[in-house]
Parts: sequence; C-alpha cells; structure tokens
Amino acid sequence: MLTATKQAKTGYWIEPLKLSVYSLEEINYFIYNHINLVYRDFFSDELFDYIGNELEQQEMAAELRNIAASGGNTGDFIKHILNGSYYYNGRELADISMLVAHIDTMSRAERVKIQCDAYYNAGNFNSALQCCFDILRNMETDNAGKTFYARIAYTAGRIYAKMFMVKSANAYFSMAYDLSPDPLYARASVYMSIIAGY
Repeated sequence: MLTATKQAKTGYWIEPLKLSVYSLEEINYFIYNHINLVYRDFFSDELFDYIGNELEQQEMAAELRNIAASGGNTGDFIKHILNGSYYYNGRELADISMLVAHIDTMSRAERVKIQCDAYYNAGNFNSALQCCFDILRNMETDNAGKTFYARIAYTAGRIYAKMFMVKSANAYFSMAYDLSPDPLYARASVYMSIIAGY
C-alpha cells in the first residue's frame, strides 16, 4: 500500500482481522473497508499513543484525545481520522460520514449491511454475498425486522442475477417477497422465473 505518512517498524495489532498495520493509511484502510468491525473501544489510548509515537503524528493523536475527552462517539473518531489521512477522496469521505452518523446505535446486522453495500458498490460480489449470508443466517438472534431482512435477501438476489445464476437469484427474490410482500420483489422473482424457464 502506498503511504504518504511514516511507516512504522513496529506494527499495531488489529484484533478483528488478526493482523498488524504499520501506517496511518493502513489504519484508515481497515476503518473504511471494515466499518462493521469498528466500535468505540477501537479508539483507545493505545491507538493514540501508537499514532503519536510510532507514526510521529502527534497532532493527530492530540486531536483524537480531545475527541475522547469531549465524549465523542465512534462516528466522530472515524470521520476525523479518515479526513486526516488524505487517502480517500471527497465523495468517499462524504459517503462514509453519512453512514457513520449513527453507528453507535446500529445493530450488528445494520453494521454488516454497511459492509455489504460497500462491497456491492465496489463490484466485490462474492464478499457482498458473504455479508448477506451472515445477516440472513443470524435473523433470529439479531432480530432486525422482516423488512430489513427482505432488503438483504433482495440484495443477494441481485448479486446472483449479476452473476447469471438465475435460479439462486430467484430463490432469494422469493425469500424477500415471503419476508415482505413488496411488488418489487415479486416482479424480480417473476422475471427470474421467466429467464430460468419455469
């Protein structure tokens, strides 16, 4: 990964990914691409010390400490650290700012959906599908509501349709309709049935 800031000799351990990062850009990459794994406790004194001492970003570390001292939420930290790295463009930062505005009140399923949407928009359909499966597999425990799960099933159907796997697409469109009888899901299911020839 190209970095504009210092690359440290000592890594900072990212527990959810079981790997070490060595630069502010890598920390930002983790935050931006794995937003569902970023909680308030990620922004700790240990992280601030690493940014200030190992990465020699004392000003950034001090600003993050100020956010913590003023009772900032997870979204405040995310927006500040991403803005400070210059790794993402204005559109990407605007998109993430809207997504994280209420991240502290999101359920686990809603967080995974953020990740799913990011993968989908980037064209990484296999990873987006894995997020869909994760959400749908945990419907009973997460209990995010049938309308929410219908949207996830519909997304899985759209991904399968893009991959020309019409039977799988139809199965998920049907699941979406069973969860929430929206005409959009019914039309998608009928269309896939016609393509599949049944």
